[in-house]
Amino acid sequence: MRSNQGGYKQTMRHFKAGLALTIVAALLAACGGGGSGSSSSSSSSSGGAANTPPTANAGPAQTVNAGIAVTLNGAASSDSDGSIASYSWTQTAGTTVALTSNSNAQPSFTAPAVSAVTIFTFSLVVTDNRGAPSTASTVDITVNPVIGGNVTFTGVVQFARANFTASFPRPLNYASPVNRPARGVLVRALNAGTQTERANTVTADDGTFALSLPANTSIDIQVVARMQRTGSPSWDVRVQDGTTGNSPFTYKPPAPFSSSVGSPQTINIPLGITSSGTAPNLAARASGPFAILDTIYTAIQGVRSVAPNTTFPALIVDWGSQADGTFFSSGPVQHIALLSDLTEDTDEFDQHVIAHEFGHYIEHNFSRADNIGGSHAIGDKIDPRVAFGEGFGYAFAAMILNDPDARDSFFGDITPSDGVDNPVHASGGFNIETNPTGSNGCWCSESSVYSILYDLYDSAADANDTVALGLQPIWDVLTTAQKNTPAFTTIFSFITALKADQAASAGAINTLVAAQNINASTIDAFATTETHFPTTVPQAAALPVYTTATVGGGPYVLRNVDDAGHYNKLGNHRFLRLTATSTRSVTITATSSNTNTPDVDFRVYRAGEVEVSGEDPSSENPESEQVSITSGRTYIIDVYDCANGCDTDQGTPGDYNLTVNIN
Repeated sequence: MRSNQGGYKQTMRHFKAGLALTIVAALLAACGGGGSGSSSSSSSSSGGAANTPPTANAGPAQTVNAGIAVTLNGAASSDSDGSIASYSWTQTAGTTVALTSNSNAQPSFTAPAVSAVTIFTFSLVVTDNRGAPSTASTVDITVNPVIGGNVTFTGVVQFARANFTASFPRPLNYASPVNRPARGVLVRALNAGTQTERANTVTADDGTFALSLPANTSIDIQVVARMQRTGSPSWDVRVQDGTTGNSPFTYKPPAPFSSSVGSPQTINIPLGITSSGTAPNLAARASGPFAILDTIYTAIQGVRSVAPNTTFPALIVDWGSQADGTFFSSGPVQHIALLSDLTEDTDEFDQHVIAHEFGHYIEHNFSRADNIGGSHAIGDKIDPRVAFGEGFGYAFAAMILNDPDARDSFFGDITPSDGVDNPVHASGGFNIETNPTGSNGCWCSESSVYSILYDLYDSAADANDTVALGLQPIWDVLTTAQKNTPAFTTIFSFITALKADQAASAGAINTLVAAQNINASTIDAFATTETHFPTTVPQAAALPVYTTATVGGGPYVLRNVDDAGHYNKLGNHRFLRLTATSTRSVTITATSSNTNTPDVDFRVYRAGEVEVSGEDPSSENPESEQVSITSGRTYIIDVYDCANGCDTDQGTPGDYNLTVNIN
């Protein structure tokens, strides 16, 4: 359980002991001294250099547990034109304690028993070899109580992060990692001998933690790559190698601590990667799992800025997977797979990759993700469900990280055209702020979607962008209208709902969306007025986005093509929209004109959920299924030939006609 540790400020009045030293310099001739004897004042009557007073330094503040020996340290006191002749310590706050000496540079005392956190203040004045005193310097010693035989062990956990360099090819800078606080992670105190757990807690936002432990006990501190909080809000995220079991990565400093050591102990989790980007194994790269968690922690707090009491379903991050940045919603626990291969591609410091996949997790759990997945790349003309899902992932990452510069590190040949295999550490990427121009803009483009969504969010005005809504309106649409739309989740359904919610900004939204070749002013969730289609796909295979269908009104002939690619590209899947006028059972039959191993399939959806699946391998062409429909409800039929629209190629891809009858 995450402990809500709030800091507090305690004000103490520090009384500084001032010593006034008056030295009377007189010619001693009248007093029998004779001659012109020297004076102990700070100036010389014979014209010598003035004496500069010394500087006292009472040493650093300390935090200790009751019963611990404390050594004050005035050794850093100095005199620029002489030497320190004496030290004078005075206690000015706290229950009086006995110093071993009031005149040594480093006296000590035993921290007394206290019933609450207590501050003891000591003042130091030093005098130089010519008798000049310093201004007083003070130091605070904070003493924690021993309650029930326990002491408070405090510390701070930091992890090393490799950041991107600014110059091409913009690799990760493994030579100069920076330490960042490990926020919200589990810390366990283990008995150094038996490794049994004594106590556990969770770090605060500054990486600090406090554990109540038996006094004078040898302990190991284990930091676990797991963020867990119960109550409201709540979350449970862990990073491990694989998805089975409960075995998150851990880090333990090489030497144990005494529970009574006092003062916050700093635990630095090392990078474990050489400056040239190599490491002996995954376990040596200790900071990687905590860097992953830190990006997710940032995303969680971003969501909480608009939905403070969110309950986040349990999530595993599989670091060590061969899957290239993928979110999996099925299985006993949802998980994100990230790469860890330093010799090809590794993701632990690629914050946009991590936040993008977490965006899919957010869309799946709090909105609705009709995205069918599959490979995608900038410039692809893709299924509008995929365009929205992937575009949202990129835009979400930029919003949460407050950074539109999406980067992905890798190790490879960045100039393959020169014919020389010369792999280097580098990063690729693109700017979420950059809007596709000309004919590149499309409702079927993830680039158009992410640029629209980010421009809706951010406050930086650029071409066609005069709207700055922030995250709240976007979140509100995602978690209500987009979640419940009878259409598929696309840019059409999202913008339609956003314009309804933000009527005052509708004109600015229209301008932004229209710049991406989308009919914004008359937009609706089913794209009934959309006229744009990309030149790479025939009009008949792109429009209408949804063909309106009625029971007994067919046959409906839909063009199914592979011009933009396979499975999740535009034209692979075609949609029919059926609104039931009465409650009844209907039979849907689909046939493909493909004569070379045809396999026509379809699914019937209602509000994103599959009502029936017409994917019988024993009946490949035609395919027929019965489905019960309810009056007033809208159903979407997604029909495709497996030669073009299945996740693995089946048959001969090409251009075919799909005929659908609803009776």
